[in-house]
Amino acid sequence: MKPLVRLEDLALGAGDQRLLDGVSVELGRGESVGIVGPSGSGKTTLALALFGHLRPGVRHLGGRVLVDGHDMLPRRAPGVAGRVLGYLGQDPGGSLNPYARVGSILRTAARGRGAVPELLAGVGLPADLARRYPHQLSGGQQQRVALAAALAGRPALLVLDEPTTALDVLATQEVLAELARVRASGTGLVWISHDHGTVAALTNRVLELERGKVVRDGRPLDRPIRTAGQRGTGESGREVLTVRGLSARHGKRTVLAGVDLTVHSGQLLVVLGASGAGKSTLARRITGLHPQGDGQIRLGDTLLAPDVRKRNLAQRAALGLVAQNPADALHPYQTVRTALSRPTSTLRRTTTTEADVRRLLELVRLPGEFADRLPGELSGGQRQRVALARALAAGPEVLLCDEATSALDTSAQEEVLAVLADVRARLGLAVVLITHDPHVAVTADQVVVLHGGRVATTGSAAHLFPGQDDPATAVARLLTPISPHDTRGVAQA
Repeated sequence: MKPLVRLEDLALGAGDQRLLDGVSVELGRGESVGIVGPSGSGKTTLALALFGHLRPGVRHLGGRVLVDGHDMLPRRAPGVAGRVLGYLGQDPGGSLNPYARVGSILRTAARGRGAVPELLAGVGLPADLARRYPHQLSGGQQQRVALAAALAGRPALLVLDEPTTALDVLATQEVLAELARVRASGTGLVWISHDHGTVAALTNRVLELERGKVVRDGRPLDRPIRTAGQRGTGESGREVLTVRGLSARHGKRTVLAGVDLTVHSGQLLVVLGASGAGKSTLARRITGLHPQGDGQIRLGDTLLAPDVRKRNLAQRAALGLVAQNPADALHPYQTVRTALSRPTSTLRRTTTTEADVRRLLELVRLPGEFADRLPGELSGGQRQRVALARALAAGPEVLLCDEATSALDTSAQEEVLAVLADVRARLGLAVVLITHDPHVAVTADQVVVLHGGRVATTGSAAHLFPGQDDPATAVARLLTPISPHDTRGVAQA
């Protein structure tokens, strides 16, 4: 039978680096294939090449990409995307039209092939989300809506780039169950992941990449892929950020209520919760990007205005924000040097020198020559470290990281956590890390667990994640939905 996808000696490069080097692969109809490898190995570059898409700075050096008999490079064949291939990337929220309601997005994607309530239910979301806009959803909810949209057109092959990485434990189980049904229906899957266990469960073949080359093509291997890492010590310095009685509203709907937390210099405080718990809203309240609500936010002894526009430059510079998606901070056509220079000119009214750029890159464990690269020439983990360097450029006292590790594979995630540990030790920086991932939370000094917009529990990582417990087991217990008769929660963000 003629293969659905054929790659023939494909070579792609950026600068003097080969991102893919002589890749030759065939994928049959209905086949489920995993693509695994460390950050920077070429996984996402390979997936995008199936659609004939090259990120800025990436060049086609040679070879062919054939999908259903159509050449996709150097010019992509029309009509293949959607009809033959579906795609869900690492930033699904970016694929949702911000001006369209969820129901409209799904109806457009389905083209009359599925009802909106069923599409939402298939990814574990309630039907009433159909009336919301993407910005009214949490990152996890956006990801599941984007997954529903990718499935709606019933493509022959669905390409999934880390589809469950940003989801909490319970949401991941729902999405995996839906994708198992998709596979059983005969739709092919190309699953890009760092999670060998998931790949082993849902694919029958694995391609392993290293430095742009296929080093293994065979049956899945179920490997343990996560380690708990070092647990937090609970040690801390002076109070740098204090939040008391913080609430937040979307219109008339309360999404945060009565949140208290204290962050000390040099401390790693993790805010842990399921999708929709209000984690991202909390970060936006603290940074002044969501001023609607009550309560107090203090930076040291200074009471901050709830609206960032009413804070002075020094107060803005003191709170750095690293988003889940580095594309939110990095312009695709501006070099890393430009990205690192903007915060100091805007917030500090100073000029960034070449030495400053190299120091920032060194802080996040990147070589100085990366200064001249575009974001598209970097791996996902490298882009996130550049976004982290950008947040450090203005010299903040507190760094808020909103799911900053959730879209990364294990090696890249560990590298970012190591960088955060470095800057805490070297700069005395306080870090508030927002996550749904227990393996990240276990490294914290202090953990605040959010549920339904309220603090469900708080304590040291050692107390919430006892040494004998696997962190995933502990978080499943902590994130198990509270009984519907329990009225402690508020409307989800």
